[in-house]
Amino acid sequence: MGKLLISSTYLMLILSCVESCFLLRSLYVIVPEIIPAGYQVAKVETVGCVAKSVQLTVKDPSFTIKSNGAVVALTSVSVGEGGRTFSVSARDNSGLERKMEVHLVRSTMPKRHRRGQGSLNRSKRPACRFPTSVVENYEGNYPILLEKLVSEPSASHDMYFTIEGEGVDTYPTGVFSIDRDTGALFLLKAVDREEFPAYNFVVRAFDRHTNVELEEKFPLRVIVDDVNDNAPEFVGPLHFTVPEHCSAGTVVGVVSATDRDRIYTNHVKIKYTLVSGSDMFTIHPETGVITTTTNTLDRELKDNHVVTVKIQDMNGAPNGLFATSTATIALSDINDNPPAFMKSSYNVTVQEDESEKLLLRIPVQDKDLINTSNWMSKFVITKGNENGNFRIVTDPQTNEGLLYISKPLDYEKTNDVQLQITAQNVASLNGSSATWQSIPVNVNVEKVDAGSVSFGLLGIMTMLCPVVLLLMLFLLLAFFCLTKREKLQLNEPGNTGRIPLISNIDVPGDSAVRN
Repeated sequence: MGKLLISSTYLMLILSCVESCFLLRSLYVIVPEIIPAGYQVAKVETVGCVAKSVQLTVKDPSFTIKSNGAVVALTSVSVGEGGRTFSVSARDNSGLERKMEVHLVRSTMPKRHRRGQGSLNRSKRPACRFPTSVVENYEGNYPILLEKLVSEPSASHDMYFTIEGEGVDTYPTGVFSIDRDTGALFLLKAVDREEFPAYNFVVRAFDRHTNVELEEKFPLRVIVDDVNDNAPEFVGPLHFTVPEHCSAGTVVGVVSATDRDRIYTNHVKIKYTLVSGSDMFTIHPETGVITTTTNTLDRELKDNHVVTVKIQDMNGAPNGLFATSTATIALSDINDNPPAFMKSSYNVTVQEDESEKLLLRIPVQDKDLINTSNWMSKFVITKGNENGNFRIVTDPQTNEGLLYISKPLDYEKTNDVQLQITAQNVASLNGSSATWQSIPVNVNVEKVDAGSVSFGLLGIMTMLCPVVLLLMLFLLLAFFCLTKREKLQLNEPGNTGRIPLISNIDVPGDSAVRN
């Protein structure tokens, strides 16, 4: 039985769906260890080219290429274990040149006995054959011839071929088929690299007469070459925060993107650009890091900035696929605005004997973020309160300063107090040259006369108390007189000179003296 040879002479590698004339990208050919002069190594085929308009050249002086694409050895060539590689170029009338790499692989199979001359000696094959490549999503006509398995002419009629594995009888099925008589391997439909990047199956050769398998199962791998059919996609949120008035060059955040095409190729090399917002921000074209270009970002003027980010593969080449999205950059607040008083000064009056009384509400304005420590006010009496007669607190609802008299003042000692009130924040000032503001508060003290009557509730009660006592005594006397009236009535005295009573009057002590 003649030995089985694997020829990639008919390998059809689809490189582009839009080119009208192209070469195969690479060709693997198994050859003898010693290639004799005149031996046809392979036949280079161009696709979509007019034969007379294409000039073919070979870069190895040991070989020549004929007008029909046949590569022939000019001299005897020895092929080592590492193989031998040379290139073939095709140039058309427009001057456009395309190249193909031809890889010569030395055969390692021993000679076999012809049928009837002894038993078949099987030899181990390499673990894996050089892979065959196909381009994903090809839009041409199917089926497409990928490779042809041929034997020596004297034995070609003695065997047939089968294949099994991925793309044939296991998922995804119906992708490849083989002509059992010629060993021609066909691609039946378009394949998607992102769905299935490679197919592994085995080729088997059988004796046509006895159906006995002639060789070990021969592994074959078909790699799906990538085309740039996936636009890059944004990954993760596009919302960032940076402090206002930060210095130029401050990192805002990182825009992340991914591409489903093949890694380590320009198909996934993404370039980042800003379509809008480049007056205040910039983005690194390779890393996607957004940084500031100014230190004038002011939250009080504009608290959010929206920029448009563009991501484009092929490193930003015009033919690269791209996507755009908006990123929101929020400015966080810093305490760059001190509280400002609404008036430049205040006057207030207090009586000398008053205490724990609210004297004044002092409103302020603050441009910083409301209900934060940058906005909340803190008031301090910085002058005039050496004796501790006053205190000031902050109204948490209105952010006003509330000035109280906490201890009575003495008019004789002072009738006028000059206070200085300073408005601060809970947080320290940051990123601003401004300072805390202060205003004067003039407190006028009124004298209270010692003999003067206060007509408050207590004063009225004090004034009415004697009147009430007199009224109560009068009522008691009237009651007594009414209840004892009969006992006090007198009879006619007549001529006796006596004053008779209608009834006896009980007198404590000695009995009444009788006349």
